[in-house]
Amino acid sequence: MTGSAWHVFTGSGEPHDGWARVPDPMLARTFDGGGRTVPPVAVNGADGPEWARRLGEGAQHIGAHQLRDRDLDLVNAALFCRRPLLVTGRPGLGKSTLAYLIARELRLGPVLSWPINSRSTVWEGLYQYDALRRFEDARVGDAAVRAESGAVREAAASEVADIADYLTLGPLGTALLPYRRPRVLLIDEIDKADVDLPNDLLHVLEDGEYQIPELRRMRSYRRAVTVATHGGEDQQLVEVHEGLVRCRAFPIIVMTSNGERDFPPAFLRRVLQLRLESPDRGQVEAVVRAHLGDGAVGEYADVISVFMDRLERSGTLPTDRLLIAIHTLREASGRDPGLGRQAREDLAMQLMQATSRPW
Repeated sequence: MTGSAWHVFTGSGEPHDGWARVPDPMLARTFDGGGRTVPPVAVNGADGPEWARRLGEGAQHIGAHQLRDRDLDLVNAALFCRRPLLVTGRPGLGKSTLAYLIARELRLGPVLSWPINSRSTVWEGLYQYDALRRFEDARVGDAAVRAESGAVREAAASEVADIADYLTLGPLGTALLPYRRPRVLLIDEIDKADVDLPNDLLHVLEDGEYQIPELRRMRSYRRAVTVATHGGEDQQLVEVHEGLVRCRAFPIIVMTSNGERDFPPAFLRRVLQLRLESPDRGQVEAVVRAHLGDGAVGEYADVISVFMDRLERSGTLPTDRLLIAIHTLREASGRDPGLGRQAREDLAMQLMQATSRPW
């Protein structure tokens, strides 16, 4: 993987400030970001536990996740054009890993993740509003107000819950806040969604904005409402003005698909499509090295050979099967020094035949 001089994202795994080299977008992909600019989120360390869990240890190995020069061309085109990237390929190729690799290398902070299932809706991705809990809390507050008087009555009234306490932005809704630098959003396994979801996303992805009706109805008497964003430690409190959220820097959106369904033509016109191919031995060894250390490649070369043979014949063996086999063999050999070669091979074959959900 050598890349080209015009690539901002190189896939090397080395964090850098290359986002400053990304050109201004075309006019059609320029957004004015309504409301105040949202402060950037903390990067939380490019080599922290979340990054290591997703990408492995060592910057020199992290970039070895099935990215070839033609893959890098498409990723950088998506960055330059501010278009979502639809990444397809068989399970276990590291499609979702690409979002974390981009966020780490370009120092864009924690990845916002939206895992898709058959019940997912665009509104779930934008925000969640717990109207039922607010109603129940308001009833309790009203009862307290009626039961008390004087200063106690005023205190009880002030505790009647505010709408902002029951409204939280979703991962897509958070990504579309007016950040100066884009957030990275992973929409994982979009092919598992209901048939309407890709079409429902078209307006949001094209216009870079959405409305929150519950806040929009309040704009005549309350123009700004502070709500919580999606996230864990990086969760923020932000102001939403007149119920409208519009991005400033269009987010870097990586959508993954295992190829289980076709998408509408209108949806495909608005994304760039990247198909990941099966890795060669060098890439497989780099992944093993990243997750299990330098010594694992030489010590378990025979297991890697078995994996590559089975991969060539089946074309569907996830890389995590190899990592599971090597890790298990390493632990088994340490506890049973008499474990023979045939037993090792049998165990490796058994583990690589096992089926489970790949990483």
